[in-house]
Amino acid sequence: IAQDNSSTTLAAIGLPVRSMVELRSVYSNIYDITITVLETVRGKEAIDRLKAADPANKMPAEGFDYVLARVKFEFKGRAVSDKIPFDLGNAPLQWIALSGNDLTEYGRVSLTVPKPTLTGIVGPGQSVEGWVVFAVDAKDSKPVMVFDPDTGGATGRGRTLFFKLY
Repeated sequence: IAQDNSSTTLAAIGLPVRSMVELRSVYSNIYDITITVLETVRGKEAIDRLKAADPANKMPAEGFDYVLARVKFEFKGRAVSDKIPFDLGNAPLQWIALSGNDLTEYGRVSLTVPKPTLTGIVGPGQSVEGWVVFAVDAKDSKPVMVFDPDTGGATGRGRTLFFKLY
């Protein structure tokens, strides 16, 4: 399990990363999370899977590749009283792709991803597994995915986690 996770120490595919998120601001509740990138698909295979999910999905912009990542998100409360769910949202805004060269953030893409999607509400003691999609520079051989619990639908705080998308 990768505890020493940072922008220079990325979690490899298949390696679970444990962390925590703090939900609510008045009485904070600490929840443990474990995130694992189970697999990634890039290039033609990613396009084929996206077209199968929805024929209306557009091709990537000139000079870009699509990368699909299948991610497992596990969520556990620390006390029996921990009942607050974590909202991954409809479009998981907490998941961001960065350039492997200089960690510049890539723009978001709005596409229909293969089922299951990494969306929805996760209750304590539950896990969800699903796909997210990114568009990365075709020349970027080592793109990075980050999970940032402070953005998007998240109601919590926690540290940003870094994963290899290759």
